[in-house]
Amino acid sequence: MLQTCPYSGEKFLPRRRNQVFATVKNRMAFHNENAAALRHIKSPIDKQLDRNFVVLSELLEKGERKTFLKDKLLLKGFNPNYFTHLDDYEGKTARCIYHFVLPFSDNPNLITVINPEND
Repeated sequence: MLQTCPYSGEKFLPRRRNQVFATVKNRMAFHNENAAALRHIKSPIDKQLDRNFVVLSELLEKGERKTFLKDKLLLKGFNPNYFTHLDDYEGKTARCIYHFVLPFSDNPNLITVINPEND
């Protein structure tokens, strides 16, 4: 029975019961285009997360804890609204950018960053 390739739209006779695409090239192109579309959608957030990571990596060594003026970090391209996850730190919720911990502060002009000894 003929099937229709979801990538090219061409009709083909499958050689296996589970064959979906007419050719290997069609299968690869289909999945590559879908992956590229997802990367494109995620890229603005991924770029900012990457920038945040680079800024913090340049400022802190392993095991260090530093407090920065928020404006200083903003000038370097850091955006505190982009973080990877929330985690518990010393009994309180903290923002995290990968392994860096940013506990919430009472002073909105200061950002404390912790680069833990154990990643």
